[in-house]
Amino acid sequence: MKKIEVLLLAGFIFIFQGCAMANDIIGDIKQVRQSNKDANIDVSGIVRKHILVGTDRKVVEDYLKARKFTLNEQPTAADGSQTLVAIYTDKALINVGFHDEIRVIVVFSKNTVKSAGGKLIFRSL
Repeated sequence: MKKIEVLLLAGFIFIFQGCAMANDIIGDIKQVRQSNKDANIDVSGIVRKHILVGTDRKVVEDYLKARKFTLNEQPTAADGSQTLVAIYTDKALINVGFHDEIRVIVVFSKNTVKSAGGKLIFRSL
């Protein structure tokens, strides 16, 4: 009887963690991969749900860093806007050489979000 209780508890924990992650940018984007196997998927709608226009740059950077994104600052544009490309790579040990990459592109004007978008890209050797 103990084994069944442990398995049930483990199942509930797994379901709870899955639901919690689904409310996060990475979890929401990973859900897209479950139903769409294209190599390059526009996930801008999901990105804009988590990174709102008008949000302070520091808040966005902290949010992305906390989720293990690598931040890559691009050169300042002629109009003074600044673009940040944040990359999250999910490399599982089972799939060495094959992985998904999430790219979030955020354009800032006066240190607030002007626009945000993203791509889910399948990478292979």
